[in-house]
Amino acid sequence: MSSLKLLKEKAPLVICITNDVVKNFTANGLVALGASPAMSEFKDDLEDLLKYAGGLLINIGTLTNDNWQLYRDALIIAEKYNVPAVLDPVACGASAYRKRVVDDLLENYKISAIRGNAGEIGSLVGLDIASKGVDSANVDNIGELALIANKKYNIPIVVTGEVDAIAVAGEVITIHNGSSMMPKVIGTGCLLGAVVASFIGLDKDNVFKSLETSLLAYNIAGEFAEKRPNGHLPGTYKVEFINSLYEVTDGDISLHKKVKNYV
Repeated sequence: MSSLKLLKEKAPLVICITNDVVKNFTANGLVALGASPAMSEFKDDLEDLLKYAGGLLINIGTLTNDNWQLYRDALIIAEKYNVPAVLDPVACGASAYRKRVVDDLLENYKISAIRGNAGEIGSLVGLDIASKGVDSANVDNIGELALIANKKYNIPIVVTGEVDAIAVAGEVITIHNGSSMMPKVIGTGCLLGAVVASFIGLDKDNVFKSLETSLLAYNIAGEFAEKRPNGHLPGTYKVEFINSLYEVTDGDISLHKKVKNYV
C-alpha cells in the first residue's frame, strides 16, 4: 500500500526533466519528502539511469525543439524499462506550439498520468477555460473535468486548483486540502508533478491510492507551512514548505485529509 513511510523506505530515484525555473526547488522538495531526484537531460545518461528509476517527470515549462526530442527519447527509454512517466503540460493552452508538443507525447508515447491545472487540462479536452499561461483557473466542477480527461485519454488524471481532483478508470475524488500561499511561490505546481512521479511507481496495482497519498502529503504540508511563523509571507513560506514536506507523516494525512467522492 502506498504511503509516506513506504516512499521514505524505498527512496525511489525520480528522473525530472523539468523547467529551468524550478529545478533547485523541485530537487530540494523531493529530497525533503524522501525521494531521490536526478535532473538528467542527456539521452545516454537517461539510458543508464532510468533502468533504476521509480518514476519519470516530463515538465514542458521551458520548451525548445531540443527539449521536445529529449522528452521523446526519455519516454522511449522509460517504456523499455517499465518506468511510469508523469506529464506536466505546462501552459499547453497558451500557445499552439505547446499544444502540439503535448498532443505528440500523448498520442505517440506511453504516459502513466497527467498532472495539470484546470486551464491546462481543459485545453487538452477542448474546453475553453480562462487562464493566463501557467496560472490555474477556477472551474465549477473540477471533478467532472478530471473525469472527462480520464475518459478521453484512458490514463490517470490529476487536476489542481483551489480544489484538486483525481480520476482513475472512471473513479473520481476531490481533495480540499491546501494553502492559498501555494500559488504565490513559483514552482509549487511543478514540484507537485515530481511528487506524483515519486509516488506513482510505489504500488502499480493501486495507482489511485498512490496519487491520493501524493496530493494529500503535499497539500497538508502546504497547510502546515502557512501556519508557521511568517508563513503568510512568500519567502518564508517557500522555506517552511520544504521543512513541512520533511516533517509531514502518514498520521498527519489520516488526521487532516479532506477527501470527497465525486458522484
